[in-house]
Amino acid sequence: MTRIQIASFVRIDGEFRPVSEAGRHDGECEYLPGAISLTVDGVELLGTELWDDVNWLWPFVVQAVRECRESGSGTRHFPDQPITFKAEKAQWGENVMLTVTTADRSIHRTAIAPEAEVYETVARAGAEFFKHLRRLCGSDAVSEEEEAAVISWLAGER
Repeated sequence: MTRIQIASFVRIDGEFRPVSEAGRHDGECEYLPGAISLTVDGVELLGTELWDDVNWLWPFVVQAVRECRESGSGTRHFPDQPITFKAEKAQWGENVMLTVTTADRSIHRTAIAPEAEVYETVARAGAEFFKHLRRLCGSDAVSEEEEAAVISWLAGER
């Protein structure tokens, strides 16, 4: 049973659409408005209300998760908002605790999931997002380092 669900959205004409359904992007590719929906056991940690430049959000999520894999904890802040995304290995079992907070603490969401599932689900969703970003904006818009990281996770590399 999958406990984690991740979807990527782009904002077109003021509406959020799944990135897979976006046929075009007419603006600058350096700033692609959108959102990531990240849900663990029905708890939505990230959603469309926390939108930003999704082409920046995805690399930040991957960076935080990569640091968690390597050192036990990774934190990133949204590009233009006082929102923090944190991934850290839990002290019990093979789990990762994911936390999203705002500077004023008006949002504080936490969920725990098996680390193998966190890494695999982030890797699959990230690889899918980078594929669609390349389609919409060209190869120059894709963060090669983060794309390589998620592909290596899918290949089973540590």
